[in-house]
Amino acid sequence: MTVERFDTDRHQNVSAEITVRVLNSPEGEGHITRGRAGLLSTFRTLVDDATDFGGERNSKDDWRVMFKQMANAVLERHRMGEPLINLAEMEPVGQKPYILTPFIYEGNPTVIYGRGGVGKSLFCLYLAILLQTGQDQNRLTAKKSSVIYLDYEADPEESKHRADLISHGIGVSPANVEIHYRHCDVPLASEIDVIQKYANKVNADCIVIDSAIPACGNALDPEIAGNFFRALRSLNTSGRKIASLIIGHTTKAQDNSGGPFGSVQWRNQPRTVWEFKASQQMEQDEIDVQLIHQKVNLGKILAPIGFKIRWGQGVVEFESLDARRHRVFGTDAPLADRIEIQLEDHGAMATDILLGLLSGATENDVMEALVRDSRFVMTNEDSEIWDLSAI
Repeated sequence: MTVERFDTDRHQNVSAEITVRVLNSPEGEGHITRGRAGLLSTFRTLVDDATDFGGERNSKDDWRVMFKQMANAVLERHRMGEPLINLAEMEPVGQKPYILTPFIYEGNPTVIYGRGGVGKSLFCLYLAILLQTGQDQNRLTAKKSSVIYLDYEADPEESKHRADLISHGIGVSPANVEIHYRHCDVPLASEIDVIQKYANKVNADCIVIDSAIPACGNALDPEIAGNFFRALRSLNTSGRKIASLIIGHTTKAQDNSGGPFGSVQWRNQPRTVWEFKASQQMEQDEIDVQLIHQKVNLGKILAPIGFKIRWGQGVVEFESLDARRHRVFGTDAPLADRIEIQLEDHGAMATDILLGLLSGATENDVMEALVRDSRFVMTNEDSEIWDLSAI
């Protein structure tokens, strides 16, 4: 008996979908019955079906006993959830490792969000290909992983075309990019049992979800968003940890929320959150993008990371760029990074001169950054001359 697709009503009654088949029978054979029932019910319909189609194996009374035994065991396991673990008895594991540095931690959700139509899906497909092939590129380090791509927006043909362009751009044959793609149109939580089966089948290490709103159903509803993340969390087992990369779209009004959709669930539940911004000139075959680290639970906030995406004849290429020196992105860089750039470009200088080069910064902010950051040192206290520290 296989029991899945659990549901608990407002009276805390638990129901589930129950399938009965002959153990180790060939695919498509051995089916006895399937139906949905409360786990505290009498299973009358299922018992009747099992007697009709499996009567040669067991009597009706036997089937009643087996259904009751199954229900007691499953209900107890379902209500108890995960067992208690004594942390003192666990082996030290250290900080959670990356499977793709610096974006995706093993077994944890990452959100990359930004406005629609700025290249997020293309970039995340690029990350998926690096993971699937184990390629290191543009200061990104990938552990070769099995990847499932759940696509709620495009179709297989469009995604295949994009994947081929990216593959050619990184010098990999498309035949070697074995991403397990699935076109989806049902919210993730509603078919998490199916996703679990696919994940087990391909030994998935990471699931890419493109994108959050259709995958969630109503991403603005805190309860529905919570159900979405609980479903994702249920994919992890003691034997396998599955990371997730979730693409989130925002409107212009939501760009300053620090997370997609402005919902606390979308900021608190992921272990790390990156904002995706783009700068593109009209009729150009390239686009500059930067990712701004907005939140992390497993380490420290990282400096913005930049890339140039270039479309060529039959290829899409990705190239790293210094977001701090970018004509548009430079204004988004942390103040200490902007100070570092000025000292690198112009050498040691007085505080008042430095302040004049930092548009929008106040004297107090500049002084605080200079004093607190170990990258800077005062070389002349009388005239307050600042320079970069020797490393």
